[in-house]
Amino acid sequence: MSEQNGLVAPARQVAALEERVETMNERHDKGWALLREDLARLDAELAKCDRNMSIQIYAVAFGTAAAMIGIGGTIIGLPV
Repeated sequence: MSEQNGLVAPARQVAALEERVETMNERHDKGWALLREDLARLDAELAKCDRNMSIQIYAVAFGTAAAMIGIGGTIIGLPV
């Protein structure tokens, strides 16, 4: 009987540790899930920013080309 009593305390400690490990695993899983959600949201925002930047680059290129054509036309139209 004394051997059984000696094993009860370690068994309880092991059970408590297993419960703590399970709790920590659940917290880590929840953290990973939140991280994945944040990364998905950031990916969507970056895609939106990339689209906006592409539009801006095309607008600047078109404006530059229009300015060059306008200046070239003015130079060609000047009397010699």
